[in-house]
Amino acid sequence: MKLKKLLWVGLFIHTLAYGQISLGEIQSHLKTTIQTHIKGQNKEIIEALYARSGNQPLWLGDKNEKKRNALIRALKNPLFNYKDKPFDQPSIARLYYMLDNNTVSPAQKAQVYARLDLMLTNSFVRLVRFIVQGDVDWNLVQKKLAALKESDDIHAVWEMQIKPFPEENKLIAAVQSGNIYGYLSSLIPMERRYRRLVRLLKDYRTMEKFPKIPYTNEPRKMGNRRNKSIEEIKKRLQITGDYPKNAPINTTFDKTLQQAVISYQKRYNLKVSGEVDKVMTYYLNQPVKTHIQSIITNLDKTKLYPKTFENEYVEVNIPDFQLRYYKNQRLMMKMGAVVGRIDRPTPLFDDKIEYMVLNPTWTITDNLVKRDLIPVLRENPSYLIDNNIKAYSGRQEVDVTYEMIAPYKNSTVRVPYRFVQQPGPSNALGRVKFMFPNKYSVYLHDTDNKSLLSRRYKIYSSGCMRVQKPFELMNTLLAHTRGRYTQEKIDEILESNEPTTIMLSSHIPVHIIYFTVFEEDGKAHFKNDIYLYDQIISESIIGRSKETFTVPQKRVISIKKQSRGVSN
Repeated sequence: MKLKKLLWVGLFIHTLAYGQISLGEIQSHLKTTIQTHIKGQNKEIIEALYARSGNQPLWLGDKNEKKRNALIRALKNPLFNYKDKPFDQPSIARLYYMLDNNTVSPAQKAQVYARLDLMLTNSFVRLVRFIVQGDVDWNLVQKKLAALKESDDIHAVWEMQIKPFPEENKLIAAVQSGNIYGYLSSLIPMERRYRRLVRLLKDYRTMEKFPKIPYTNEPRKMGNRRNKSIEEIKKRLQITGDYPKNAPINTTFDKTLQQAVISYQKRYNLKVSGEVDKVMTYYLNQPVKTHIQSIITNLDKTKLYPKTFENEYVEVNIPDFQLRYYKNQRLMMKMGAVVGRIDRPTPLFDDKIEYMVLNPTWTITDNLVKRDLIPVLRENPSYLIDNNIKAYSGRQEVDVTYEMIAPYKNSTVRVPYRFVQQPGPSNALGRVKFMFPNKYSVYLHDTDNKSLLSRRYKIYSSGCMRVQKPFELMNTLLAHTRGRYTQEKIDEILESNEPTTIMLSSHIPVHIIYFTVFEEDGKAHFKNDIYLYDQIISESIIGRSKETFTVPQKRVISIKKQSRGVSN
């Protein structure tokens, strides 16, 4: 057995009775050791802990054995320390070893006991801080996101709720009562998502090495036989649970393998073909460590959120291109969503849906007038008429030409006209929009271009989110209105083609999030880091961060020119 393991075994069997050493001596050394050995943001918290205990040891002695062992287990538990941070554990083990083997002189024992107790306290506080705040420099992340505007003309917004250190009284109460596990568990953010990610992390850390799949020009598909690489594909998919454990490992591409391939393609948002082409081969050959890093980065993101969301809420996960509706912690509805282009990312923030609009008009924002409408009018002077868009100066409708607005293309001055697309089948918002008024002018809505929802990467908007089943979402939200809206009433409103607002009596929270790894239906899902936020986060870890971020020249997803038009 390695020495380190022996040291940690000693932690659990050592009772640390003081023997001939007086408690007063240890208390005296604790006072001085706090001043000489503890620095930084944890010092005041540690001082408060010992002040509340009368400077008595918090972890040592027979009466504290259960609590002490609970802390030592917690420091090693991936549920709390998923990055396996040392938190002074080697130093703690060394002090235990010295005391166990009587290598400390009698004159120094009180000082060593004090130092050991203090080190355990410091480790506890550091663990608490990691659970709540993590080790990502979120201010640096924000700085890098802001810098994208200048470097790549990308306005990236993520409203982050960086948490303060937990309430001091509750931390002190946990130490005094010895409820270490319960207290630490109470701090876990986004608990259901977090626990699932920790389970995934454990699974991937213990997975065997992925076999290498050779690249071929022709995809491997149903009916292929006597192909050695098919055997490797089966082994690879069996490791991650797509191919059944009891299914044969051979060189035949059979129905069972085809289903396993489809399962994998869905989890990774690949083209669902049932065939193993070059793209899928690339993903299959990504090493386990890449998946582990992705899981860790997504665990880091949970630090920005509360323990749970509300009893009823809408969640839009941008990299997954999906909207989910939850009620009482149950998934009630799921649908596809088109999100912002990678050069016009959908902002990440929390809000509440306040009302719905049937037969909506769409007022084109000043930013989109300059970026999209002016260039379009230059190429197609009849674009406004063709797309049922009216221009206004104040309340007066006016005829606007390209020449009238061209000077504002690169100006900071607002365009002096308001452009409003009228209700109808060609309206970019479709037949219904879901409003949560915000400074970004983004919301959920129907779309006039349903084909975009069938694309693999649904990144075609200028920030708003177009939903696949708007009327299902509308019908669910109608339960939160005071009026009685029958299907006949809704049909009547739609046929009128008149904008109609339906207020919600209770506002429904909406959370726009960015998770590239999650577990659903018992399977791990890995999605592409479309906005490169994961990369920015992984390069902003305190102690080993990069001060700037550069968008790679080659991305898995490239920015393709959109069809000429104005999109919301």
